[in-house]
Order: sequence, then C-alpha cells, then structure tokens
Amino acid sequence: MLGQTILQYQILEKLGAGGMGDIYKAQDSRLNRTVAIKVLAAGNSGDPEHRRRFVQEAQAASSLNHPNIITIHDIVSHDGQEFMVMEFVSGKPLTELIAPSGLREADVLRYAVQMADALQAAHAAGIIHRDLKPANIMVTESGLVKILDFGLAKFTESSMFTSLTDDTQPIGSTPVTTEGSILGTVNYMSPEQAQGKRVDQRSDIFSFGVVLYEMLTGRKAFAADSMISTLSAILRDEPKPIGEFVSVGPELEELVHRALRKDPNHRWQSMEEVHAQLAALKQRSESGVLNIPPPAAAVEKPRLLPLALSGAFLAILLVAGGWWWMNRSDARRANPAVPGKAGVPGAASEIKPSPLADAVLTNDGVLAMVQAKVSTPLIIGQIQSSKTRFDLSTAEIIHLTKAGVPDEVIQAMRNPTSAANPAAHVEASAVNIPSGTPVPATLLEDVTADAPQGLRLRFQVSHDILVGDTMVVAKGAIVTGEIAEKSKKKFIIKSSKATYRLLEVTAVDGSKLKVRTLPGNGGKRERPLAPHGHAPPKDLAASAGDEFVAYIDGDQTVKLRR
Repeated sequence: MLGQTILQYQILEKLGAGGMGDIYKAQDSRLNRTVAIKVLAAGNSGDPEHRRRFVQEAQAASSLNHPNIITIHDIVSHDGQEFMVMEFVSGKPLTELIAPSGLREADVLRYAVQMADALQAAHAAGIIHRDLKPANIMVTESGLVKILDFGLAKFTESSMFTSLTDDTQPIGSTPVTTEGSILGTVNYMSPEQAQGKRVDQRSDIFSFGVVLYEMLTGRKAFAADSMISTLSAILRDEPKPIGEFVSVGPELEELVHRALRKDPNHRWQSMEEVHAQLAALKQRSESGVLNIPPPAAAVEKPRLLPLALSGAFLAILLVAGGWWWMNRSDARRANPAVPGKAGVPGAASEIKPSPLADAVLTNDGVLAMVQAKVSTPLIIGQIQSSKTRFDLSTAEIIHLTKAGVPDEVIQAMRNPTSAANPAAHVEASAVNIPSGTPVPATLLEDVTADAPQGLRLRFQVSHDILVGDTMVVAKGAIVTGEIAEKSKKKFIIKSSKATYRLLEVTAVDGSKLKVRTLPGNGGKRERPLAPHGHAPPKDLAASAGDEFVAYIDGDQTVKLRR
C-alpha cells in the first residue's frame, strides 16, 4: 500500500493495525490535509454483510460531532476494497503514556473527564463502543483526548482465538448483534461481554473503569496467563484495591470500584453520572482541595550542622529524649486516660473534637430535607435522633409552612423527644443496601501518633446516603472503628503507620450496619490510618476533620416506614 494513491489520497506510511484492518497515514491532495485511512481487511471486504455494517457504523460514528471523538470524513471504494477516511491525530496512545507506576492523579482526571464526555455523547446517540481500551485512546501533545474506533469492533468476526492478546477479537461465529457472541479485547471486557450476553452502555462503563484502574496503577485490573483465566477473573474476582499500589483520593478510588462491579445494576447507571463525578473531582484537584500541602508546622527545614558538633547534638538529643519520656510517664500517672477513650494518654484537653461533633439540626436542615423531597417519616426520624436547635417563633412557623414543611414535621420540631410518631403505625418496608456502597465520613477527634491498639475511633457521615431516592443513612450519623495495629517505631524513626478497621454505622431506622475500610470484598480488613492529600502534624496519625470513606460490608437491609 505504501506509495500508492487511492483516489485523491496518497498513502505515506502505515500507522498500525486493528481488528477491522490496517491503518495508514495519507495525504489528501484535493484538500491539502493529512488524514488517516483504515482499509477493511481483504478477508472481510468480499463479504456483503461486512461491507454493509462497515458503512453503517461509519455513518453512525460520523454523526458524533465531538471534540474528543475521532472525526470520520468519508467512506470510499476502490478496486473492490472499502476505505474509511478519518481525521489524523498526532499524538500517542495511552498504552505509551501509562508508566509502570501509573499516571499522576491530576493527569488521570484531566484525561478521564474528556473520555467520559465523549462516551456520554456516544451513548446519547445510541452508540456503544464495546472495545474501550488504552490502545484506542489517543492523547495529543496539548493533552487533548481522542477516542478511536467507535462501534467498529462489534462487527469484527473471525475464528476462535486461544491466546491472551490486546488485539480486538471475537469468540464464536454467531452475529455479534445477537446474544451468544463474545467480542472485545479480553482484558477490558465487561462480565456480560465475557458471557456473550447483550450489552448496553453499562458495559462501556465497566471497560472505562478497567482503563481508569490501569491509568492509576500501571497494572491491568484483570490479567492472567491465558484467555480463559482472564475471562474467569473478570467474572469472579475483584481487582486488588488501588490503594495497595498508589495513594489516590478515596472518592476517585470508589468511583473506579463502583464502575467495576460485576452486576450492571450496581454500577454507575450512566456515563453522565460518571462524567459529573469526575468533573467535580477535577475541579477540586485543580483548586487544591484534593492536594492540600502539609501544615507549615509539620514541615521541618533541613539544617546543615558542622561535623564537629554532630556528636554533641546527638548527645543532647538523647538526654532531652530521656527527660521527655520520664515527664511523659509522670504525666500519664497524673492524668489517667479520659473515660470512653481507653488507652489515650493525657487529659481531655489533648483531644480536639471536630466542630462536626457538636453539629445540631436547625430549621435550615429541615428545610433542606423538605426541598430534597425526603419523606416525612424520615425527616421526623432524623429530628428525633438528632441534637436540635429550632426557632419556632410565629414568624418562623409561617415561613416553614410557606416553604412546604408538613404540619406533622413542625409538630415534631416542637417536641423532638415525643414518642408520638405519625409513621409509627404505618407498615415498614425493607430497603436493600448493596455491598460496597460508599459512606464518606469525617474523623471527629484527633488520633495521636502513638495511639494504642484497640482505641475506639468515631467518624461522622458527611452527607445523606441514598439508595435510589430513599435515604438509608443520614448525614451526621456516627461511624465507629478502632485502631487495628499501633504504629511501630525503631528507636526514634517510625517504621510503620498505625492501621485501622471500621465497624458499623447507624442507619436511619436505628439499626447498626457493618462497614469496612476497603471497597472490595477481599480478606484484608485494615488499612493505614493516613488521610489523603496532606500530612497531619507530626504528633498525630490523623486530625479531627480528616476525610475517610467507609464501605457497606455485605448486602444489608434497613426497614423504613412508608
């Protein structure tokens, strides 16, 4: 093909090969522009059905006028072969950009937002990619993302393959538009693709999650030494937690984990949701919220001491350390541990509770729940289980009534401790909370760097947790946990951080739901007590106000009054 001229296109060089055929760089002599040309493989070009689908998919892809989707210029026939003329993208595929340790979180967010926007546009047009992978994602020098090969992979058909590969290949010979055919790149298939089931946009969401996992960690989420083993992993195994390889924000980790759920009903349900979450994380990252620098007090400037003074300095340090330890022991005997905080040395003044610990429910909180269309029984239950400070002056009652607050809610505000609950005699319904549901929470008290094993931890839920439109865990609910293993030290140098495990959270019906620290269902239950994005003061393992994420541990149920 090199050096040939097809109509007005002069073939310059071969760019690569895909499941549908080879791709070449060419010069359009008529419009004086560089283009890319995909040549339908000779084995497929003679099949009328393949040619019809080739043209049909090209027409669909060309309807996607989006800056992050490659532009299709034309479909031409020459000497019995079909050619697709596309925009030429000067850049590198993600496969060449992803380092063994992954990409920087900021770059992942920058690329992922564009990818999600492109997929959102495709899904809105009724097009499912079905072969999303790093090799099909180009990034230009300016950071612009282009997704390639929309819809083409689903028409690729060939014989059964037996080895693991990154090439797009089908399994079986039935048409891919029907159930029973498996098509895609093995490592990036969704479970429903791997089972040959019909797929929808949620299949792309799973593949998108696999790509994000690889961008963050530099590792494939599902990879084994054979195609069958990889398919088995996709169907049965959970990928290792991202936190085992790199430190990323808990919200981003949960976004990826939710995209990788085996059951499509438990994933994100639309790319629009995913794009909104990523855009918010990107904005926070760029504003510095996700990358807070360590406090100045925690940063020690390096000092150069003359060699002659180093021995004296060490001696002074050891003497001072011994004096500090003796006084610290005396202080412990003089100030026993605070009741309810067993094992925490020092007086109560050493623990600084978060302002959230004293949070109360006010008129504004009730109005917010009404505007969010929270059911009346749930609002009353929240009033009865919260600290309250209501203003029930005549003017405020008029304001609440005009804002749509039901009379029974105002009555509950007047007497929050009353047992009279209008929903008490209403039939209760069960709401299932899927395993792995994230529960963002904020640490309520400082945890010292030498916190002992078994120290109880308290967190406060940051926002209402919903299942569909139903609130199952209210903002302000308490999450409990404990130190699993205390920090270990060698002389002066700390060798490991304390680890913690989470225990339970209070649901809106008063029941206790089991929670864990990791999104996956693996055997590991602990993780280092380390807030993301900043370092706590050197005498603390974590500070009051630090954000963490709990995950519902196994499918659980709450009973709500209708």
